[in-house]
Amino acid sequence: MIVAIGVDVDETFARFVQRALEASVPLRVVNLRAAVEGTWRFDVPAENAATLQYADEPIELRPDDAFYCRLIDLSSQVPDANLARRWHALLGGLRAWLDAVPGTVVNRGLGGGHNSSKPLHEAVLRELGFRVPESITSCDAEKLKQFVREGPAVSKAVCGVRADTVEVSEADFDDFDAEEGGPVHLQRLVTGDDARIHVVGDTMVGQRVTAKTVDYRRSGGLKEMELFTPPTEIQELLVHGTRELGLGFAGWDFKIDGDGTYWCLEANPMPGYSPYDSRCDGAITRQLIAHLGGPA
Repeated sequence: MIVAIGVDVDETFARFVQRALEASVPLRVVNLRAAVEGTWRFDVPAENAATLQYADEPIELRPDDAFYCRLIDLSSQVPDANLARRWHALLGGLRAWLDAVPGTVVNRGLGGGHNSSKPLHEAVLRELGFRVPESITSCDAEKLKQFVREGPAVSKAVCGVRADTVEVSEADFDDFDAEEGGPVHLQRLVTGDDARIHVVGDTMVGQRVTAKTVDYRRSGGLKEMELFTPPTEIQELLVHGTRELGLGFAGWDFKIDGDGTYWCLEANPMPGYSPYDSRCDGAITRQLIAHLGGPA
């Protein structure tokens, strides 16, 4: 049995559920937005089934089930403090139980956790053998200016919060206040094609686009992405890297420069893959279902 756990307002979660049901895949769905109002029990170690009850219907999750998870925490979006605490309790218990089950989990909570710290994440990617653009994280305006003087650079979020990637200049740091705006993470700008490669176990779907803007997602580039096959050495690095990060599914971002060099920007442990899936006739979802034990 495949169990899908997420929130109904998440486009990626909804797409996975819809495509699985269309393919007549045996599926149990847990909507966290409803479950948080109900009751639940998670025994750790996960020797027994977990139980949830909401909407007057009990749900049993067996340790040997296969799980597709998008555990999105909505506690910050609810005005009621007690409900926010229930969100923390539900997700905390669920993560602990899922980390302990023997079944396939996409993805366990500990996998790729360093993505929430970009400097650490980039160091891990380098250790895995990927080329990663030079970067700096600092509260010192002069050091940040010096980095920009040495070559074009972009500013990226230091933590795992999704944010726009924008090109910066020295003038951007003239009035920089470290107490209000620091630290800042800058990365060397690489010009070339953008690539997103979704890796599922030993399989992958690669998509590529030539965009003139720094962030192709913000300029309609997603609609122009085309399927492509990465070189064999990159494929081997991706399968090995995904496994080493403790992930069954990851969304890898690259820049491919004019010399054909692949520069790794990020390995996303919970990729919002729905717009990419729609561009490849559901190939990513099909690979996910097969990885979780469903029909290929």
